[in-house]
Amino acid sequence: MKSHFAVVLAVIATCALPLRSHAQAVSPTPTEPCEAAYASLPVGSVLDLLDPHAPGDRRAAALAAYERLAGIEACPEFAYTLGQLYRHGSYLPGNLVPQDIERARELILPMAEDGYLPAFADLAEMEMRHANARAAMQWTQVYLHFVQTVQADYVEDVDALRFQRSAYNRHLLARTDFLWRRLTRPVLSRKLIAADLSAYLAAHEAAIAPRMRMRQEGALRRASAQDGGPARVTHVPDDCYVNAIRGVGSASASWIVEVLPTGERGRMVLENFVPNPAAAARMEACLARYEFAPFVGTRPATVRISMLLGSPEGGSLQRRR
Repeated sequence: MKSHFAVVLAVIATCALPLRSHAQAVSPTPTEPCEAAYASLPVGSVLDLLDPHAPGDRRAAALAAYERLAGIEACPEFAYTLGQLYRHGSYLPGNLVPQDIERARELILPMAEDGYLPAFADLAEMEMRHANARAAMQWTQVYLHFVQTVQADYVEDVDALRFQRSAYNRHLLARTDFLWRRLTRPVLSRKLIAADLSAYLAAHEAAIAPRMRMRQEGALRRASAQDGGPARVTHVPDDCYVNAIRGVGSASASWIVEVLPTGERGRMVLENFVPNPAAAARMEACLARYEFAPFVGTRPATVRISMLLGSPEGGSLQRRR
């Protein structure tokens, strides 16, 4: 009898949960700076940036373009993707840049503060990996705060919400707390947790929360952020299971997926992962079961698909009989 982990999947969304729309989504226009900047890139640049099998000259050109576009403050999505490269360094197969945590912080934080909730979890995971307990706890607390005060208002699927709470959110907090209590010397005062959270929210919540709600409602979707454009999902394999991974309590990953005008999938390249690419590889069978609708045009589209793997019981594994 094998143990299985359930997989929660999300596409073109700010979280791995179904959304309830409170406002009509606003479609970006081609004149918007982010979309215009993205349209100016050679077709498939984001794929070339992440694809270890793409030609070297195309990869180098894509990296140079993203380094340049990362400076556009109004378009933090370019910095965010580049930040994942600097975050993971050589742990991401075929990565063009070395690991640089300071640079990764600078690139990922603007996306978080523009209301992209998963970026706060990215920051927490990154700091945890490098044993920065106080920073990891701060970003974990900020992430969980916005899960409760913003994301929860847009969730219709109670089972999916319960799954995320037990399979990832609770596990994230437990791992951060373990680092804080058991692995950090000298011991940090627990009073710092509430103090750091309160200080950050006092300075930033008023600006972040409205942007996060706009993202939940679809008002900020755009092709440049891999959550807009013509590609539409027609089938999500929400009944997907994979074999349990020894020593891994939860895992998550994001891919950039190329969708052809016929609706067929093209390249699928790994952008982000926790805890390692091997765990992400376990979820690729679920990724391959996505289906997309055909769309008008000749240029392929790209979308970010994120998956969360874990046990609905939190610490124990789900068993199929």
